[in-house]
Amino acid sequence: MTKFPMGWDAAALDWITIDQLEFDCIIGIYPHERAQVQPVQINLRLGVTPVSEAARADDIAATVDYQRVCEASMAVAQTGQFQLVETLALSIVAALFEQFPLAAIQIKVSKPLALPYTQGVGIELMRRAPAAHTDEI
Repeated sequence: MTKFPMGWDAAALDWITIDQLEFDCIIGIYPHERAQVQPVQINLRLGVTPVSEAARADDIAATVDYQRVCEASMAVAQTGQFQLVETLALSIVAALFEQFPLAAIQIKVSKPLALPYTQGVGIELMRRAPAAHTDEI
């Protein structure tokens, strides 16, 4: 068992990061965007209670499973049809808060092919868990 310094800030948040999760979905306001899937890229920062316990146990069951987060995010995107990246971002955030013990989520959703003269357009936002949810953390 690994030992870690005692007395770390109990109110601290640690951040799990998932970078450049890519998948295809129906998203956009124009007819050509709604006719076929297009690539979407998301970056996630997931605020979790300090990972000390998971690190001590060295056990995935004591923390948030990154693969399950990716699968949940893709399921939201691929089972819906969205007009706005804002709607997709908030839908993913709501699903993740419902399925995982998270204190905060920062998400960036980009459409890399939306405008030919850019590398992508999108939205970045941060939300804290609803008050009822934070009691479980």
